[in-house]
Amino acid sequence: MVSLVVCGAINWDTSCFVERLPVPGQEVVAEYISRVSGGTGGNVAVAAARILGAKEVALIGALGRDDIAGQQIAALEDEGVVTVGISRIAGEESGQAYILIDRAGENVIASHLGANARLAPRHLTKVELRRQLRECRGIVLTDSPLEVARRLINLARLHEIPVLWDPGILVEPDREALLSLAREAEVVFLNETEAGVLLGIERSDIRPRQLQELGFRSHIVLKLGARGALVHEASSGTLLEVPALPLRELGLNVINTVGCGDVFAGVFAAYYVTGSGLEQSLIMAGAAAGLNATRPETRGCPDRTRVEEVADRSARFGFTIRTRQLL
Repeated sequence: MVSLVVCGAINWDTSCFVERLPVPGQEVVAEYISRVSGGTGGNVAVAAARILGAKEVALIGALGRDDIAGQQIAALEDEGVVTVGISRIAGEESGQAYILIDRAGENVIASHLGANARLAPRHLTKVELRRQLRECRGIVLTDSPLEVARRLINLARLHEIPVLWDPGILVEPDREALLSLAREAEVVFLNETEAGVLLGIERSDIRPRQLQELGFRSHIVLKLGARGALVHEASSGTLLEVPALPLRELGLNVINTVGCGDVFAGVFAAYYVTGSGLEQSLIMAGAAAGLNATRPETRGCPDRTRVEEVADRSARFGFTIRTRQLL
């Protein structure tokens, strides 16, 4: 039995590392290029698998029938991710992302969804996949098509399984449909831009009463990048905050921030669905995301031992949870 099922995009990332990001009409020189497995669903699944272990995480997604697809599945299986839920779509390319990354680790991304956009509810009918969805401890949704998300949320409700959702690029096209579904999730991950679009309120203005008025009874997790992360509990009015991992004090530097939000969600989910509380899930997710930023690859999340060792060592530098009550 797998502990966690993840559904989301699988992309082939082509990353160009540059001195600075170009302005419109400007050409810059790529100092070097990497081509690696990526995509939000794939990244979340791999990060969770490095915490939970082999065969504990399954991935639902879509690839084309091309050479990239074979490489993607091999890379996921090498990480211990169960791939029975990945469908191969005829007539579609596997998803790809083209990324520019500057010396500070900042980035711009253009994605070609390809087969990712063709994932549909009919792809959820495999016997083994349906067993995984009945027996798992949690389901993580990322940027899967809304009709697929709707079906998975309904299945999760039927079997009383918690849903954690990081909607990402989905917040823009159909806010009302997404808002309706997001209310059903136990945990919703957002960055500040996504929070503004989906909730209609800025990070500094979020209050439990506003979340309740929007119909949220779930935990809203805000990923704040270099400023850390926080969790709003709408039902209790409690706010949990964790700063960013103190990289300088640890003798580390930011190299690439691509995939850090995915690592955060994957590690948070891994701890959360196996019984850890919000505080431990939040601190371990922050540690893993910070370590990921010190690696050039998108999937630079370390294993459980390393994450917990760094989190423990960083506590003396102020890497701890702060709790306060909001009105």
